[in-house]
Amino acid sequence: MLKSSPRRYRVLVLSAALAAGLAGAGCEPEPVRAPVGGPSRPVIEYLSHQEILTPLPLRVRLPAQTRAEHVFVLFRTWGSGDWGTLELARAGQTWTGQISCREVSTVTGDTKYFFLALDRRGEVVAGSGSPDWPHVATIVGKIPGGPRSLPGQEAPERCHDPADCPPDFPGCPAYTVLRPVCVTSADCGGGQCAWDGYCDSPPAASGVFTAEVPASEPDPDDDELLAAAVRRLKGRYRTAGAR
Repeated sequence: MLKSSPRRYRVLVLSAALAAGLAGAGCEPEPVRAPVGGPSRPVIEYLSHQEILTPLPLRVRLPAQTRAEHVFVLFRTWGSGDWGTLELARAGQTWTGQISCREVSTVTGDTKYFFLALDRRGEVVAGSGSPDWPHVATIVGKIPGGPRSLPGQEAPERCHDPADCPPDFPGCPAYTVLRPVCVTSADCGGGQCAWDGYCDSPPAASGVFTAEVPASEPDPDDDELLAAAVRRLKGRYRTAGAR
């Protein structure tokens, strides 16, 4: 059931999709005694509205019984051609993180969320959201009272607007040392040319990566893009777990 706190944030109680049985014969059975801790049911918290150029904070709490090791948010900002993926930081049975202000940028519209929890083997143990029924944060130009935050968190700070304050201009932030100037992603040595004209880190280094779709295929719809992002994510952690 979705509970809405007026004009601030949303709390969603999820149904955990617990992994049924073991994959493949000959595996050792899971311990009979399930771990304890965390909330009684999975819960996610996210903002329903946020200002442009401002981070979007996220928080997920899961029962220990889910055996989740990694929690991710797959997100798609308004006008983006693909789903980006961000791993949330864990502290006990709580995972937190934020979509950066550079990802939010100056574009108003809806940012879609899909949450996914994996166990140590890379198997999905809980998930929430879909292209047809996503979790949505609406980005607007200005909110009365300023940028919003989740309960217990400080209000996030906005990025500078490159239209008002060009990087390296006296009194404005300098990015040339850490973020080279670019026109296209080919100028970034494997990274991405961001909306502000400076290179972001390569996906593997930054922890943010997107699903790739072969150029020879027809333009995929949202379901296909999301499915590709989920496959890539699961494959990455299954490969890591096999090492």
